Amino acid sequence: MTLSSNVVTVRLQETRTKNTLWRKWRPYPSLFVALVTFFPTNTTAQSPRDYLNTPVDAALLQIDFLNTNTETASASDVSLPNNLAVSRLGVATLLWSFPLGDRYGGVAVSGGYIKVKATGPLGQMETTGFTDPGITFHANFFGAPALRKDQFAQAIPQSYMSVHLTMNVPLGSYHSNSAVNTGGNRWTFYPLVNLDITPDKGVSWIDLYAAGRFFTSNNAFQGNNQLSQNPLGIFSAFYSHNIGKRWYAGMGANYDNGGDTYINGISQHNAANGFRPSISISRARTIWKYRLTFRYELTGTTPTAAPTNSVLSLRTGIPLF
Repeated sequence: MTLSSNVVTVRLQETRTKNTLWRKWRPYPSLFVALVTFFPTNTTAQSPRDYLNTPVDAALLQIDFLNTNTETASASDVSLPNNLAVSRLGVATLLWSFPLGDRYGGVAVSGGYIKVKATGPLGQMETTGFTDPGITFHANFFGAPALRKDQFAQAIPQSYMSVHLTMNVPLGSYHSNSAVNTGGNRWTFYPLVNLDITPDKGVSWIDLYAAGRFFTSNNAFQGNNQLSQNPLGIFSAFYSHNIGKRWYAGMGANYDNGGDTYINGISQHNAANGFRPSISISRARTIWKYRLTFRYELTGTTPTAAPTNSVLSLRTGIPLF
């Protein structure tokens, strides 16, 4: 089971103005609060074949590199200057797989380091730091039996369903009076269920994901303010097909809904309600035991005043033993 990256969203919602400027723009706060709270400058975005089975009693190191560009929609009716953020993120994830009864199970820990440049009404802001580390638990319902390495090569791919729970711990870099932060100073919980269907023994796959993100409050936002957020629903669908014996290509979309943020109980009217089309290509088998995946994602539709962004990512999976 390859592990989708589970590092918490880069906290660009915390790249905001000082309290005085926030009060000045209080009638128009949405651009200052959640520039990318709901959009794909995070590594929780799904892609085809994220949770394919791997041998049990094995360890996998996965490394993700992401380059993201986020820009406020120019068509917004909120009369504030556009914001632009560029970030470069590296994430390392260590997955240990094991039998859970006669099914597949796994646990993973992840952490990342990011460089962020943001341009907004206060000018250019820049920071580097650690993201909030995460721990993920995996459990299979059906279709992914526990297979050892000597059994895995002979197994015929079959449809499967599994559940995953990620918890992000507020240990990332955070300073309450900083205009830009890479940690969130809050807990995040991310349950996900996937159904993966193959009609032709692994030649093609239809991947369906349903997930939610739940947040605790940040009580040290821009000083002593409270930043809270409603749950965010994420739904994804992808189709992928093998290209020869070693590659596959996929396409699909993620849909986000909800996640409105609040400052001291005041809604910022920035709930997500939009699609994010995505394309990817991956080395289905190993190159010197390495697996490579390229993914590009772009916001397709946005609500009023929501960001339009793009993500270019490279993922490599390295079996350790």
